[in-house]
Amino acid sequence: MSPTALRHTRYVSPRRSASAGSWWLSVVVPCLLIALILGADSIEGPKTAYIGVLTAVPLFAAIFGTPLMTAITSVITWLSALTFGLIASDGNVPAQTVRLTIIAIAGVIAISASYVRQKREAQFQQAQRAAAETEFLRLQASHDDLTGVLNRRGLFDRLAADDVTEGTIVVLDCDDFKEVNDTYGHLVGDEFLQGIAGRLSGSISRDDCVARWGGDEFLIFLKVPYDQGAPVADRVVAELMSRPMKTEAGLIPVSLSAGAAPLSSTMKLDQAIAVADKAMYAAKATGSGTIVRGAGA
Repeated sequence: MSPTALRHTRYVSPRRSASAGSWWLSVVVPCLLIALILGADSIEGPKTAYIGVLTAVPLFAAIFGTPLMTAITSVITWLSALTFGLIASDGNVPAQTVRLTIIAIAGVIAISASYVRQKREAQFQQAQRAAAETEFLRLQASHDDLTGVLNRRGLFDRLAADDVTEGTIVVLDCDDFKEVNDTYGHLVGDEFLQGIAGRLSGSISRDDCVARWGGDEFLIFLKVPYDQGAPVADRVVAELMSRPMKTEAGLIPVSLSAGAAPLSSTMKLDQAIAVADKAMYAAKATGSGTIVRGAGA
C-alpha cells in the first residue's frame, strides 16, 4: 500500500460497533428464543419446567452484543421467567426461586463475558491501527510522497536488505521539465512526474526497483549484470519516449536523458551512481532523448 492510500484509510472506533445487526442478534433473537422456550413449556408442561433453559439466552446475547445489550437481554430473560412463573406456577416456589437465581447468575456471567470480549476486540483493533500507522510511517520514510516510488533512503535500504552486489544502475532526467512547469503549471508538472514514475515501475520486473532521485530525476536499479541491463535500459527509455504523457492539460511529449553504469565487485553502489549520473549529464549535453553508458562500463 502506498503512503497516499494509507492516508485515506479510515478506522472505525470500537464504540461504533453497536450496529443494527448487533441489536438483532443480541436482543431480538434472544427474545424470540425466550418466547419459543416459554411457549413450548406452556404447551407441553409441566408448567415452569423449561424456565431453567432460559439461562442459555443471556450467554447467547453475550456472543454478539455489547455489555449494555447483554444486560438488557438478561433483564428481559429474568423478568420473563418471573412473570411466567407467577402465571403458570406449578406450586413449587423453592424450585422457582432456584431457577430465577440461576438465570440471574447466568445474566451476570454473560454481561461479564461480553465486557471481556468487547475489551479484547478493542485491544485487537487498537493493535491493528498501531500496526497500520507504523507501516504508514515506514512507507513515508522510504517512499516519495508525490510519485509513490522509493526515495533515496528507500532505495539504499532496499538494496542493503537484498544484499545487492551486482546489477545495473540507470539515472534518468526529464528533458525540459522546467518548460512543462512554466507552460502548464506545477500541478500538471506533478501529474507528469507521476506518469513517468508509473511507466518506469511498469517497465521493470519485481526484482528491480525505481526511485525518485530528486526533482525530475529518477534512478532505476536492474538486478541483472550490466551486459544484460544496458539493453533493458535502452528499451525502457525508448518505450517511455514512444508516446506522449496524458495530463489534464493534454498530451505532453516525453523526452529523457539517461546514463547507465554497472554495479559490481569493482564498482560499488556510490561509485556506480556517480558514474551513471555523470553519464546522464553527458547525454543531456549530447541531445535530448539519448542514453550514455558511463566510463568504466
